[in-house]
Amino acid sequence: MKKRFTALALCGALLCCIPALAAAPAEEDGKDVPPLPASYLYYGEVKSLIHDEDGTLTSLHMDSQQYGEYVMHVSGETFWIDGGNRTPSDPSTLKEGEELHVFRSPMTALSLPPQSPALAIVRNMPEKAGGAHYHKVEALEKTEDELRITTDQGSLYLFITEETTLSAYTGDAPENLDGLRVGDYVMAWYGAVARSYPGQARVQHVMTLNRPSQPLTRSAFAVLLYTAKGSPAVDFDVSYSDVEPDADYMEALRWAASEKLISGYGDGRVGPGDVLSREQMAAIFWRWAGSPMLMDYPGLTQYSDAGDIAPFAQPALAWAHQKGLLPAGETLSPKETVTQAEAESMLLALESQEA
Repeated sequence: MKKRFTALALCGALLCCIPALAAAPAEEDGKDVPPLPASYLYYGEVKSLIHDEDGTLTSLHMDSQQYGEYVMHVSGETFWIDGGNRTPSDPSTLKEGEELHVFRSPMTALSLPPQSPALAIVRNMPEKAGGAHYHKVEALEKTEDELRITTDQGSLYLFITEETTLSAYTGDAPENLDGLRVGDYVMAWYGAVARSYPGQARVQHVMTLNRPSQPLTRSAFAVLLYTAKGSPAVDFDVSYSDVEPDADYMEALRWAASEKLISGYGDGRVGPGDVLSREQMAAIFWRWAGSPMLMDYPGLTQYSDAGDIAPFAQPALAWAHQKGLLPAGETLSPKETVTQAEAESMLLALESQEA
């Protein structure tokens, strides 16, 4: 397992049927699949560290009495947190045998052991109440005395008060959370949760996760899909004015063109460095799945910005929503750029559902 892409490519060979670990509930009689949560918590011990040939840490092979073995893929998108000191943690100091709390993606490849991208990894978790939790901001409501964050698909309220301390994963600690927006992610330290619905927790500390993410380009997406298919040799004549014949992603673009997944713009260019929006990525994955059509599907109406979806992407996003691949919340942001980690998570989910 030399590169993280290799781990993804192996999924096709290793996939087996483990329904209990499926990334999303199975479809029944064409009914909608509920949106996936932002993350799942896994607690376990590091059995081994997996590096590529350059020595970069790519994966953690873990074991847990409760959850069993898992391979957690790490990347530049993974947040490393020192739970006891409420600071970022240095992954270079990680050792085998260390116990971790991993907030993993809900997208899981049903290999043996299962594989999933690690979104946030918490080390040095305090034994007493007040541990770190990874949350997506789904709604915000501010009063004179406190800020209420809605998270966990509407099932939890986090209350931020004057006593809540603040820090940032990168840069200086914010003076307040006025810049926090729906769709952002935070680490929140809190203890007991009131047994109401939604649950309620008083937050001791909030770390904003404001590190910029690397947007996904057309060439990087082609490489991701091409590698997942085993990098097949393709006899397909194609050339682009903005790609050198010996570019390291040329064969991936050639394969993507032969599969009618990614094609040129019509003026001889293919835009290898152009970033992909969420609706563009969904459209390519939809073609990858065979372009299934859903008639009169109403699922996208839950999003307040559904009217922003381009006509070409409507069938693809309807299909992705029915598969449970789209984020929960009130907005979809179809024009927003996506990251490599988001694309890898969706790929893992699709491969799992194909098993």
